[in-house]
Amino acid sequence: MIKITNLNKTYRSKTGDVYAAKNVTLSINDGEIYGIIGYSGAGKSTLVRCINLLEVPDSGTIEVNGQTLFDSSVGDDGKIKASVVKGKKLSEARRGIGMIFQHFNLLDRSTVFDNVAYPLKYCGIKKEEISSRVTELLDLVGLSDKKDAYPSQLSGGQKQRVAIARALANRPSVLLSDEATSALDPDATESILSLLKELNHKLGLTIVLITHEMSIIKTITDRVAVMEDGEVVEQGDTYDVFSKPRADITKKFVNSASALSKLDELLENDEFLRNAKKNRRLIRLTFDKNSVGDAVISELSRKFSVNVSIVLANVDILQAGTLGNLVSVIDGREDDIEAALDHLCKCSVGVEVI
Repeated sequence: MIKITNLNKTYRSKTGDVYAAKNVTLSINDGEIYGIIGYSGAGKSTLVRCINLLEVPDSGTIEVNGQTLFDSSVGDDGKIKASVVKGKKLSEARRGIGMIFQHFNLLDRSTVFDNVAYPLKYCGIKKEEISSRVTELLDLVGLSDKKDAYPSQLSGGQKQRVAIARALANRPSVLLSDEATSALDPDATESILSLLKELNHKLGLTIVLITHEMSIIKTITDRVAVMEDGEVVEQGDTYDVFSKPRADITKKFVNSASALSKLDELLENDEFLRNAKKNRRLIRLTFDKNSVGDAVISELSRKFSVNVSIVLANVDILQAGTLGNLVSVIDGREDDIEAALDHLCKCSVGVEVI
């Protein structure tokens, strides 16, 4: 498990302090894929780099695999006193935490084989064992036929697969992914996400995935934390956060990954939608895994004498199930509209009058 408690990290400069992490508290369970999402400058990369102490926090606590890597307390003089693992203990801890980056960080003049072997050459491992381990890893990431190639001869997706193989060389239990798909095209991104999911299941890897794309979060993660201005503003099961976002920034992320992102544009340009009347409502309906697939829309017209017109529709396939959203216009007598909306709520459909 990774446990982070009240973590703070501030960068000081002549132009002022930048609070990259402010009282961040979260826990990541063994064997899960945990997403951390936020826009540029939200503090997500700083947070993940604190986990393996590439960045040393100002205060707080970091525990990884039962070992306290960083801890701080307030002394009698009121000052924060920090305790951080160093030397051999830090090196051993980092071997248990692999990391992949956006720009691969491969050695251009080394072959694929040598790039993957690089972290093993300084651990006292015999040459034969290194060769066996690298061969095993290249087979795992689907690059056995590229062992003698150089990075310049590989596609972006292949380079990231080499980086993943290298990160797994020391058999880590945790893999940190810092915007690892941001430099890739959609097909390569899908391929890398599928590989990460496969590694999670096959090796029992705990994966911490940093991204600014909600589409990636919904595809692969079990749980998610949303960051803004150095703070975690929302966290929980990905399905729950996606289906019932609370923070404004989370709602923005969720809408960006669906057709509903066009709603504001429609409202701005469509006078019919913009000017709601007494006998008409513009509504947003959310169908979670308990209600998706039910024929509730057709029931409304039959049972309550209302007309329902679909304006926008979107279906998301998440790890925990399917989530559907509809933006619709419902019109009819006032009493019938209210009865219809009440019926939707009783059918476990989320209703929001826009």
